[in-house]
Amino acid sequence: MAVTNQVFEILRQVDEARLARQEHCKRFLKELAPILREAKKSSPERQEAPRFSSFKYLRDDEIGLSRVIADLLDPHAEHGQGTSFLEALVEVLPDPPGWLNGLRLATTDSIHVTPEHWIPDGGGRIDITVDISSATGHACLAFENKPYAHDLDRQIMSYLRYLRKQYGTRFLLIYLPPVYRWPADNSFPQAEREKWREHFRIMPYIGEDTSLEKWLATCQEVCGAEQVRSFLKDAQTFCKQQFGETPMSTNPDVLFVRDYLNSNPSQLRAALAIYDAWIPVRDTVCKRFLEHLREAINDRLRNVLTDVASDCNVWCNYGGEKQYSNGLWISRDDWAEYDDLPNSWNRRAKIGLSSRSQGPNNWIWGVNIPKPVGKMSGEERGRRDEISIALERHGLRLPKNSDWWLQYEWLTRNQSWDMIASELAEECEAGGGPITEFYVNGLLDIARCAIPAINEIETVNRADSSA
Repeated sequence: MAVTNQVFEILRQVDEARLARQEHCKRFLKELAPILREAKKSSPERQEAPRFSSFKYLRDDEIGLSRVIADLLDPHAEHGQGTSFLEALVEVLPDPPGWLNGLRLATTDSIHVTPEHWIPDGGGRIDITVDISSATGHACLAFENKPYAHDLDRQIMSYLRYLRKQYGTRFLLIYLPPVYRWPADNSFPQAEREKWREHFRIMPYIGEDTSLEKWLATCQEVCGAEQVRSFLKDAQTFCKQQFGETPMSTNPDVLFVRDYLNSNPSQLRAALAIYDAWIPVRDTVCKRFLEHLREAINDRLRNVLTDVASDCNVWCNYGGEKQYSNGLWISRDDWAEYDDLPNSWNRRAKIGLSSRSQGPNNWIWGVNIPKPVGKMSGEERGRRDEISIALERHGLRLPKNSDWWLQYEWLTRNQSWDMIASELAEECEAGGGPITEFYVNGLLDIARCAIPAINEIETVNRADSSA
């Protein structure tokens, strides 16, 4: 009996401790909220705008970033700095080839920068080439920009062989991943790397040594125009925030809470409990917002495309941290299915919104096909090509395409749901708001062009009705 009483006493004490910790968390949040509001009144936001960046108003997908890099490298561009930025790039390159040593002597007339350098006969396109002419012949710096996308089969090998054919030994292909890594083996086999080591360099967006971040910092040092220097600083900050530091690390609220906890260590246990609760709380909010979007699109679709909306399906899936598991899709029951696919819900073409990283972040939207080109039958590849043509005919011209996406675009606004979870929760409660309108209007603009285009090619009874 005594043992039983001891067990009950221990359980009572454990329960009291648990309730005390819960009350501590509640007090911590209640205490912190008004202090945080007061701190905002004296924050440097109005005078310094530490979160402002011109890149929030620019395209920051692969094409947009390639244009920025190409423009900075171009001595004829409006930055007015001549070859200074190109020379700065050579300075940060690891072990630059000997033929680059004479670059400082080159005139601007001898340098030509080409964004999206097309290779004949379907060889693809190199994101940026810098052609340099001299008395000893032509040379080339080429850039393959990979901030987000995967490597394509034999892509790097194809570019290296093309450059060798055009420039002999006087070329260098510079690979731009988000962080230091080699291209995938299917693009640049390990067995080939030693053979091409004199003509290939890796320059990630972020890194202590050779990186775009370091190049942009060097460009600031040699830049003579304050307006351009400010843009270079924004570009460097973008690289850090997008590919290195967590975006929250520059959030004034986070910095304030960090300082508050450093000054009040007794609150660390409560802060840890709140930290541990963040992911499940975020997932609850984001799942609810995704379902809120589905309902809003489903309702609005009836007004936008009244002739086909009656059998449109709008569905969503939220998988939390699992990569590629968060998305919202629009399709029609009478579009043709693609063969040999396991999931019944993913056998047709569809308009989609999809996150491309772990968690509900880095979103794209566009027109998706459920099979990659390499696994399609000849008939399916023919349909895919016809849909691509029909999409353009109906006015859809998103900037990117891939094996899985006929057209797509990286979102440059509201891209990180981690950062806007509180706003998402508010819009769910209110039944809508500016973020809801951004997503609903964007997807319906795509649907307005894509549904008629896909109807022309994929409607199952199309052949019967025309007979």
